[in-house]
Amino acid sequence: MSQVTGKVVFTINGKRLRSKEGAKLNMGGIARDPALSDSGVDGYTEKYEVPQVDCTINHTADISLQEIQNFKDGTGTFETDTGRIFTLKDAWCAKPPEMTKGEVTLVFQARECLEG
Repeated sequence: MSQVTGKVVFTINGKRLRSKEGAKLNMGGIARDPALSDSGVDGYTEKYEVPQVDCTINHTADISLQEIQNFKDGTGTFETDTGRIFTLKDAWCAKPPEMTKGEVTLVFQARECLEG
């Protein structure tokens, strides 16, 4: 039986951020929305979506929120415990880090996401 992804590690410019359960990856690319009329579904329209990683980390003494917020034009990797790796090229921190009770919510976006 195949293993299912359960844990991920997100790395920015070589610094590993140990994400908590629930990290999300949107690979970006083409999203398709239905085009509807009074007769039903006529087809679909296409639009681009930005590759994005949403994750939460524990704030520890070795984590600089300023360094994370200043991250841009870098490389991020979304590494799963099943061995699949997704690389975010020309990535940036999309929103200021938000900390609540020692947990920091992070959002990263990129120009491109490559699998492998």
